[in-house]
Amino acid sequence: MIPVVAMRLLAAAGLAAILGWGCASDTPRDTTRLTVGMRFEYPTPNELIGPPTLSYSAISNQFFLPLMAEQPDFRDGPPTWAPGLATDWEFSEDRLQLTVRLRQDARWSDGEPVTAEDVRFSWLAQTDPDIPWSYSLYKESITDVEVVDAGTVRFHFDAAGPTALADVSTGLILPKHAWEPRPFAEWRGDPGWFFEHLVTSGPFLLENRTSGQELVLGRNPDYFEDGLPRLERVVLRTASDGAALTNLLLAGEIDVATGLGATDAQRITNQPGLRLIAYSNRQFTFVSWNTRRPWFQDAKTRRALAMAINRQAMVDTIWHGYAEVGNSPVISSVWAHDAGLEPWPHDPRAARDLLAAAGWTDGDGDGILERDGVPFRFELATFAGAPARWDAMQMIQADLRAIGIDAQPRRVEPGALIQRMRDKDFDAAASAFAIDTSLDLRYAFHSRSIPGGDNYAAYANPELDRLLDSFATRLDPSAGLEDLHRLQRILHDDQPILVLWEPLTLAAFNEELESVEPNALSPLANLQEWAWR
Repeated sequence: MIPVVAMRLLAAAGLAAILGWGCASDTPRDTTRLTVGMRFEYPTPNELIGPPTLSYSAISNQFFLPLMAEQPDFRDGPPTWAPGLATDWEFSEDRLQLTVRLRQDARWSDGEPVTAEDVRFSWLAQTDPDIPWSYSLYKESITDVEVVDAGTVRFHFDAAGPTALADVSTGLILPKHAWEPRPFAEWRGDPGWFFEHLVTSGPFLLENRTSGQELVLGRNPDYFEDGLPRLERVVLRTASDGAALTNLLLAGEIDVATGLGATDAQRITNQPGLRLIAYSNRQFTFVSWNTRRPWFQDAKTRRALAMAINRQAMVDTIWHGYAEVGNSPVISSVWAHDAGLEPWPHDPRAARDLLAAAGWTDGDGDGILERDGVPFRFELATFAGAPARWDAMQMIQADLRAIGIDAQPRRVEPGALIQRMRDKDFDAAASAFAIDTSLDLRYAFHSRSIPGGDNYAAYANPELDRLLDSFATRLDPSAGLEDLHRLQRILHDDQPILVLWEPLTLAAFNEELESVEPNALSPLANLQEWAWR
């Protein structure tokens, strides 16, 4: 039966004949399946060569499982962990070894058991330089993964630290027997091979896929949790943006829409039969200033940029209350956020004074500042298909133009821009991170992460390196709070990145669905429990 919302929309717009919808049917809803709309790329089921995005990770977690599952309780303190493929674990007295016992009833979809050999194989792949994996940094402290027996594995560490469980649990367990025949050096060159050799251990199987359009997930009949998944089939459909997803939702073509924007939310609010939810997440959106470029080499200039850009106007105009101005990569919904930090105020006059003090003047009277003969003109890039960031780029352009800086917005395909940022082949770029709630920020700000890594700004500060390394050695993360606060203040003063906003995540779903509980870790969290009433 066509939902009431869809019938009203079609009647109002006179689109029934155009869209090919016939008369309303009394056929009851198929309660064994549902359709979820979300923006995603899924070029391969191998996460080690897949895009490092939240949506990609959410899908991969339906096929594969980690050893332990992080819980979304990081607002109150360091996150806790629940069993995944592991049933229990224990540290040695010196915390240099972690012994993990695996579930005995976990099997791959071809009937093979999940064993310690799979765990060791996954670690070898995660750390192999021929791949290389975006998150391999998290495995640096692990010196070996020992197969004790088929159901027991022992991790060895070079030092005791607070992130051991996060280091072990980051990444999914991959099928050795299915994927070992392909040499690691060939993985990136043939991502489609892994679809042809896909076996899974998670709650769902991959039944079908149409590249760039949809994935069809089927219930894994051998999943070890009794009665789960509750649905027989979940169809994941992608769309170009939140507006397209909202159209599909309002037309009754999808049952759930994730990754919506504030404008989409306004269209959905108070629509009968639909429920809108907004929840905190781990993300922050930022502009990275490439400190190797002449415009961004000194902190005084970067602070001036922060004061010239009206971030509150962005939050009000673009997000309509579904975001807040950010001031730290340790976001405000995390226990270790320094609540004493205040965002740099929007103060164009103070920004001009700082720029003048940094040596920027308009000597030729063309309205654009120069220093040492270099005009303050640069490319400001962001991902194609990110409308909120693109809108922000236009606002940044106008704010900077008002103080004599020419920022030139440009859209770039995500994969190409990420590579450029890692290669430091860019001027400035807007991106986003979903933070690691272990709060090991070395991946983004340590000088070791500059070459080919996610320290996009090429920012190097010996004091910050020391604090990052110090925190990484503390057994109790709470005891490192002073280090975390100090490093947040250094980043606030030096401004290698400008945190624009912390968004809420918006999702909408048919109110006849139950147990839909997306959270900061995944828009498809507990998908195996979703069901129709």
